[in-house]
Amino acid sequence: MRTIDPFEILDGKAIKFLDVFGVEDGIALKSKYEDKTYWIYDYYCMHQTCDCQEVYLEFAEAGKNNQAGQHFGIRVSFSDNQFTLEDYNISKQKAMDIAEDTLKHSKDIMALFKQRYQQMKEKGTQIIMESAKAAKMPHVHTEPIIGRNEPCPCGSGKKYKKCCGAA
Repeated sequence: MRTIDPFEILDGKAIKFLDVFGVEDGIALKSKYEDKTYWIYDYYCMHQTCDCQEVYLEFAEAGKNNQAGQHFGIRVSFSDNQFTLEDYNISKQKAMDIAEDTLKHSKDIMALFKQRYQQMKEKGTQIIMESAKAAKMPHVHTEPIIGRNEPCPCGSGKKYKKCCGAA
């Protein structure tokens, strides 16, 4: 998990679910296709007023020694469950086949993505509200206030107003 900057949300940046919630729900998303495993990372817009109703899925081949392998991304619309292929380093047909196979064989996957979409919107609203509240908080002076006629804290023996306070 990482700290989400409110400006990322306000700019409409797609943010990875794992960056916000980690794996607290115990769900790791992956797909197997032709004896290869692909990790699936889901990204969402967290802006509370945006009604994009979609998820961006990044598929990354699970490599040995954490080496980056084949990857691609798809944008899936919740309204019609159709997807658009984006950013790929494998053949377009293979990427389409993997995505279609993944979405077709898991009937509950779209329900999970819709649930996570709601969670991300709620968390986005919470982050923005907390940020706004923190911005309105008055500055609290935590250092002790030294009176003009008190001895200077530098140890000179002079009054503060005649020493370090003589600005």
